[in-house]
Order: sequence, then structure tokens, then C-alpha cells
Amino acid sequence: MVLLETLKARWLWYSVLCVLCWGGWALLSKLGSREIPPETMQFLFTVGALPVGLALLIGRRGKLEKSAKGISYAVVNGILSGIGGLTLFAAYHTNGNTSLITVATSLYPMITVVLAVLILRERLTATQVLGLAFAGAAIVLFSL
Repeated sequence: MVLLETLKARWLWYSVLCVLCWGGWALLSKLGSREIPPETMQFLFTVGALPVGLALLIGRRGKLEKSAKGISYAVVNGILSGIGGLTLFAAYHTNGNTSLITVATSLYPMITVVLAVLILRERLTATQVLGLAFAGAAIVLFSL
């Protein structure tokens, strides 16, 4: 029953679509980074995101958010995402191992978990802590 409920959950299908898009994004990032510098990749990545943003704005009939706090979080999120993307493109541009670079940078949820514990006061179960330890060990093993 739990499996059936999970398969019906919208978050699961959003997550699956996200994984598929990000998988294609990582591959295209590597291919593009072979041809052009990281700065150009980041600029063009932003240009590519504009149609999505415009479609969302049109879907909302031009209505903008009014929460200054939410807007601030979103803008800082964009800045961090831009810097993160730029450094990822730079890593790909070095012609390093694409699989290793992608896996190493995909460990960002570990930082999210630590920040959630420190800032949001969320609690981890022993199983989740073990999962974090395995993720850390996996990147070490994967890089060998």
C-alpha cells in the first residue's frame, strides 16, 4: 500500500522529471564545456532559462510575488546556483572525468542536510546518518 501511495504522489513524478532533466543538463554541460569557456556556458545557460521564466510569468498573468523574504531567498538561490553552475562548467572544461565530476558535485545534498540540521533544527535518524557516511565513502571509492 505504501508503494502504491508513493507512486501516486506528485512529488515523486516531479522528482523523476527533475532527475531526467538534470541528467540531460549534466551531459550537455560537459559537451558544451568542451567547446566553449565556462563563462560563456554560464551566460548561455541563463539565456536558456529565460524562456522557462517567461512562460511561468505568463502563466501567472504577470503577477509577481510580494514577500520580500521569499524574493531575497530566491535571488540568493539564483546567485549561488549561478556560481555553482559556473564552477561545474569550469570543472567539465578541464576535461576531467565527467562521471567523477558529476558524482562529486551531486553530493550537494550532504551540505543541505548539514545546513537543515544546523539552521532548521531538523533531526536525523541513525539510518540517515549512516546514509550520509555511505555517500561520503562512495565518492572516495568512486574517485579511486
